[in-house]
Amino acid sequence: MWPFVGRVRELQDVMSALTEPNGKGAALVGPAGVGKTRLADEVVDRLEQTGFTVRRCYATVATSSIPFGALAAMLPADMRTANPLGRAVEHLLAEPQPLAIVVDDAHLLDDASIGMLHHMIRHGHARVLVTSRPGERAELWQEGLLQRYPLGDLSRAESDLLLEQALGGPVDTRSASSLWSASAGNPLYLRELVVSGRAVGSLREVEGIWAWHGAIELGGRLGELVQENLGRLEPSHRLALELLAYSEPVELDLLASLVQEEALDDLETRALIRVEASGRRTVVRLGHPLYGSLLRATCPPVRAQSHQRALAAGLEATGARRREDLMRIATWRLDGGSPISLDLLAAAAEQAWAARDVTLAERLCRAAVDAGGLGQVAYVFGQVLMHGRAPDQAEATLADVMAGSLSAEDLTRLGIIRSTNLYFALGDGDASRAVLDRVDVPGLSDELRDWVKVVRMLQDAHYYNVHTVLEQTYEPVVSPMSVHMRLIRSMCLVQAGRYREVGEEIDRYEAELPTVISDLPLPDHGALRVRTFALAYGGHLAEAESLSLATLDMAFDELAFIGPTSMYGVLSFCARLRGHGSNALRFAREACAKTAENPLIFDAIALSSLAAAASVCGDHALAQEALARAEKARRPAWRNTGATVSVARSWVLAAAGDLRGAADAAMAAADECAEQGLHSPEAVALHDAARLGVDTSLRLAALMSTMDGPLPAAYAAHATALAHAAPTALEAVAADFQRTGATLYAAEALASAARLHRAQGNVRAASQASARQALLMRDFDGVRTPALRADGLTHLTRRQVEVARLATSGLTNQQIAEQLHTSKRTVDNHLHAIYGVLGVTGRDELRTVLGPS
Repeated sequence: MWPFVGRVRELQDVMSALTEPNGKGAALVGPAGVGKTRLADEVVDRLEQTGFTVRRCYATVATSSIPFGALAAMLPADMRTANPLGRAVEHLLAEPQPLAIVVDDAHLLDDASIGMLHHMIRHGHARVLVTSRPGERAELWQEGLLQRYPLGDLSRAESDLLLEQALGGPVDTRSASSLWSASAGNPLYLRELVVSGRAVGSLREVEGIWAWHGAIELGGRLGELVQENLGRLEPSHRLALELLAYSEPVELDLLASLVQEEALDDLETRALIRVEASGRRTVVRLGHPLYGSLLRATCPPVRAQSHQRALAAGLEATGARRREDLMRIATWRLDGGSPISLDLLAAAAEQAWAARDVTLAERLCRAAVDAGGLGQVAYVFGQVLMHGRAPDQAEATLADVMAGSLSAEDLTRLGIIRSTNLYFALGDGDASRAVLDRVDVPGLSDELRDWVKVVRMLQDAHYYNVHTVLEQTYEPVVSPMSVHMRLIRSMCLVQAGRYREVGEEIDRYEAELPTVISDLPLPDHGALRVRTFALAYGGHLAEAESLSLATLDMAFDELAFIGPTSMYGVLSFCARLRGHGSNALRFAREACAKTAENPLIFDAIALSSLAAAASVCGDHALAQEALARAEKARRPAWRNTGATVSVARSWVLAAAGDLRGAADAAMAAADECAEQGLHSPEAVALHDAARLGVDTSLRLAALMSTMDGPLPAAYAAHATALAHAAPTALEAVAADFQRTGATLYAAEALASAARLHRAQGNVRAASQASARQALLMRDFDGVRTPALRADGLTHLTRRQVEVARLATSGLTNQQIAEQLHTSKRTVDNHLHAIYGVLGVTGRDELRTVLGPS
């Protein structure tokens, strides 16, 4: 039995209907697989716990024509009397009271059984709970005998929780989204997808995270269940459903022109299709996504091609007036084996790219290339290859096309894409600038000229001092380039730590964007990402997490490389500050899922996030490996992006016990960021240094004159309280951190406050601070930081703490001496003093007190 998830309100309501003095019972009504029986199981358990005698039976197709057939198991063996109803009621009244009767699939009950339940309910002889399909044998609730409770599909959050509990571990976000989409929240389908996926190895656990590998396909019992729900289909019904399987959502008018209207009415009545409004259109969808999977899998190839040719011809006959029509016609013609022109392929590829359907755009481009039309699709194909992590192929393709005879406008458009690929995918700043110089020629239109300017500015924002670039973003450019310049300005403001202004700029950007680019799908992912960064680094963690998850649900598709990587990084950052180590590590791993031997610009950030998450979870090997890969991923052209690697280095060193090295690394990262005007990561690095014992209070206080947000303010207050050894101030700082959601830092501040209170002889205040810290850490998940690990080291000096940590890691005294650049005799003396303070006799007991390093 799978875990019981969600349905909390329904469970409470049903229990009330069954147990309250005036209650008669309840009917759980919903389509197959939504969890009616599972909820009934939970209700039965609770009824039995409250003293009810429960008699349960199951109606089936076989018993539906037999009087009292479904109820036979709870009735007397001899029902051959003149009054079988009276005999049945008499038998049930002899059961211990109170009595509850539970019937599954009550829509299959025979008339005699329905009559008996009527009698029991009306006379108050028993409380009754039934499960039923909607619209079938509804007498029990339509006549007011039972309270009706409709059950629908699970929400995305409930589906994710069910998956995690059923599998016993986290599921990666992309797989959870795919499984929810495929099952449409139907618990039975979700269960069978998991069972079949595990059986064939598509769903498997890798490094503690469950992930689905490959396409989701029907198989085993799942296919049988879907076929059972489809039922027996008339030829006209199958035709309509197969056409929908290759076209949904499709306009009702188009589908009605290809099938009988009566067939559509029948299918809608059986809930096998849904007719719904979509803007100004009325469209038709299959009743469940898995219907399409089964219909496509079982449709003969020749018939499938015929369906798609018919769809293409039908849409062309209507005039193909909508933006996405060319994409659909091109796809149906390709799949239907019909001739297709290069002009149609090129136009459809541009539409697919504008609609963010990268997979379809790639397919259409490759079809055009195979037909000799590389020049017509090079602009889209270059972007597809870049986003598909094939930057070398993108460079070769674009260079080849640009070597041909092109107009100045076409050359510039291709040059912009080629320069973007060279810079952001290949990290070759010199070559990128050379391409822009080549195509930035006199005589270009104002829009193309300013487009080149915007691309230069975007690249500069990742290399030059942020404040210099920020000033340049205010230089006038023509519309629509002014909107793109505003987005670059917002990026610079994030790096400068001016988070409030980021929100204002993004609001203006989102308001202006539809007025200058009418066919761009909204919301814009670039704006969402920048807003999310500002929320997270400014200290609004809950909002950042919510927006990140929403963005991931909308993200480009599997080929996109910027959106998912950065959003997973934000989620990992938030989880780390909350003390949720496993989630921090999980999201960081997902951010790195596509990092390859030739990393792209955001891979260094993803790997840095993984290094920090692994450090806080105590996985030193993974942390060091991720840091090494992040260092390798840095490119000179990506100077500002690479600063995140420097910030992560101190976390890795601290986790390994090298606190002095970690502090030095944090200060070096802060200096590197300051040189580039990167105040946001500079504040993080300075705070890290403060947590490691460096007085950075003055520098952080100075930064606050230009930065805003509750989290940076808490960084500065924390550094000041540590520098002044002020326990009361540290307690106030803990409250500041807690309000932002950064409970890890709140716990560290309280740990420091407790140690200082104790050192000053204020035992009661120390106990209170420790109690608050313990409360905060109840939800922590395997996080380890120097400040929290030092709880047992209240009376030790910082150097003694360092020696103790290295000793518990397994190093010999000589190795510790070499790492700390001191003598072995000094280490011997430190350990002797540590044993005396802590009341232990050796390293084994020291590990017991301090925990593993």
